[in-house]
Amino acid sequence: MQASADCLPCLLQQTLGAARRATDDPWVRRKLLFAVMEYLPTLNFDRTPAELSFDCLRFASKYLGVADPFEADKALFTEKMLAVENEMRRDVLAAPDPLLAAIRFALAGNMIDLGIVAVDHIEGELAKDASELELAINDYPALREELASARSVMYILDNAGEAVCDKLVIEQLHAPEITCVVRKAPIINDVTRADAEAVGLGRLGAVIDVGAEALGVPLGVCSAGFRQRFAEADVVISKGQANFETLDTAERRIFHILRAKCDYIAADLGVGRGAGVLVRTPRPPSDPSAESTEST
Repeated sequence: MQASADCLPCLLQQTLGAARRATDDPWVRRKLLFAVMEYLPTLNFDRTPAELSFDCLRFASKYLGVADPFEADKALFTEKMLAVENEMRRDVLAAPDPLLAAIRFALAGNMIDLGIVAVDHIEGELAKDASELELAINDYPALREELASARSVMYILDNAGEAVCDKLVIEQLHAPEITCVVRKAPIINDVTRADAEAVGLGRLGAVIDVGAEALGVPLGVCSAGFRQRFAEADVVISKGQANFETLDTAERRIFHILRAKCDYIAADLGVGRGAGVLVRTPRPPSDPSAESTEST
């Protein structure tokens, strides 16, 4: 997915979010935003929104002298979600379809996106009943079909805190080989290896990174070793918006689980802003599962 002019306000908002977490000085925040506005025209916009976000946030981190401005918030939301993990698991196991129930929790958790969503809005979304969250695009039947014969599943993680919900999904995959993909280095509140281990994902499968410092999975900069594992996995599940932005045109089947958290992504998917989707790419034009319907 190529970035558009719609991405510019979001890039500045993400930069301001990093600045607010790193300093209370309004003068420093303002100077950083002015510097980023001068930096933006030098970037190649023939790339994905996630790649531009990465460049701007790395610029901001260097400017502020803070390697991980979101570190405290990551820890906070991880703690919050771990506190309700067992409660969520009980609901999943009691559901008629535990995997689908877990995916709904994962969609609720996908709102823990500190680069886009305000903290108070995240809290409000997490307080809602995940079982009532509908899928505006529902390719779940196709996912179930592919999982039935899969020996290897790659699950590409998104944000810290939300990874606890992803853990519930991974527990229901029942594949002999599971690989969890994390970020190589801190970026926004995305999951790193340390975050994944903190919630126990290392006990469910191998934890790897893409072999490059990045936001999302821009395959052109990922290591050859990662690209091989990505290509050879029987099923790939990609979580979250940045992963969708960088993988929506990949030349293999991928199942994306995400909330459309901005108008640009919502329009691309043909859904309302905030909608939850489980969508596979590439999308066969005549595939009945491409219809925006809810199925349980």
